[in-house]
Amino acid sequence: NDGSIIPTVPTTAAPTPTTAAANVTSIFSDAYANVSGSNLNPNWGQATVTTQVSIAGNNTLKYAGLNYQGLEFGSAQNVSSRNFLHLDYYTANSTSLKVYLISNPGSVERSYTLTVPSPGGWNSVDIPLSTFAPVNLSNVFQIKFDGNGDIYVDNIYFRN
Repeated sequence: NDGSIIPTVPTTAAPTPTTAAANVTSIFSDAYANVSGSNLNPNWGQATVTTQVSIAGNNTLKYAGLNYQGLEFGSAQNVSSRNFLHLDYYTANSTSLKVYLISNPGSVERSYTLTVPSPGGWNSVDIPLSTFAPVNLSNVFQIKFDGNGDIYVDNIYFRN
């Protein structure tokens, strides 16, 4: 341990995405036009407190006291032509974090375990969509996070 302490709140914004907009289906990002009408805090009975906060001028999702948290798209998305789910996330106190893709029919879901950084900071991940099989990539309508601690999430999008 080098003695440095990771701030519990990020002091810098998530990295600015560089993928061309034509190659992106964005759910939550200031860098792209997002799927309209998405519900960032559906009532699924979760204990998580969800807010949108400004980190260095960038709109960011904060999941405080995470147990699980859903995100419902304004409309189901066909992301079968995309290759990756991209996320930027930050935590100073989580020890467990997963992201799920959920599709219809039948609310099929599959999780991916995210690496919880030590000692913390922003992490960017591109998860191959094939990881989420048997999720129907032509009809994805929700994302769910589960884990613990306080998590900041930005730049949630599907990309080639």
